[in-house]
Amino acid sequence: MYSVPPYSVEGRVYHRDISPGNLVWYRRNGKLIGVLNDYDLSSLANIVGPQGNECTGTVPFMALDLLTAKAQRGEVKHLYRH
Repeated sequence: MYSVPPYSVEGRVYHRDISPGNLVWYRRNGKLIGVLNDYDLSSLANIVGPQGNECTGTVPFMALDLLTAKAQRGEVKHLYRH
């Protein structure tokens, strides 16, 4: 089980650096709970600003479709797999 803020799950926040290093774990009632942290590189979906196509965060991974010309123009929808 993972615990993330509701606004993240609803697609209103792009974390931009999901990696094993940004997950912390604890036990509650015998269950292992994972919590996503480190929102330093995150942005709100409805705020116009950087498109998130800079190489930041967990190196060297970046989704290939975020490196396209369409992504540079802000025309690529951010998905969980990004």
